[in-house]
Amino acid sequence: MRKLVLKSMIAVTLLTGVTETITYISTPTIEAKTITKKTIKKANKALKKALKEDQGFATGKLDENGKPTDNGTPNEKYDYATYVKSLTYQTSGAVKVQMNKKLTSLNTAQMDEIANKIQGLVNSTLMVEEIIKPEDAGKGVYLNFYYGKRAIGHSLVSNHSKFKWYTK
Repeated sequence: MRKLVLKSMIAVTLLTGVTETITYISTPTIEAKTITKKTIKKANKALKKALKEDQGFATGKLDENGKPTDNGTPNEKYDYATYVKSLTYQTSGAVKVQMNKKLTSLNTAQMDEIANKIQGLVNSTLMVEEIIKPEDAGKGVYLNFYYGKRAIGHSLVSNHSKFKWYTK
């Protein structure tokens, strides 16, 4: 539910000494999402499963049908998943992407490419689970990237499929 807040402010013009009262209505620019614990749990379970599956395809531990194999061929298409430690859906509707140490060898263009593939995995998984709508998937889910406890980047607010990296 949106709440409108009526506020008053007194402005004093220094040159003229005139006092003026300004009244305005404060409205939130972004409506807060109501995300239940059940939804978060469902999303995180699905994201964990999807990531594990893509990591299995990347390493050759799963065949093309998702069945375990001892002598499978690694699929380069899914290599991006080997850079990701975990994906966590948060109460804000954003996803925290925990990267592993493999990322230290990447430049920003490579990080953008991996982030776009992560975005695709997150969008499709959350849409299949009916956590986001197709029109939301087109916009993309906001991603926050971490390496350990250190924030290393995030989606842009204006375009969730573009990324800002915190470089040295």
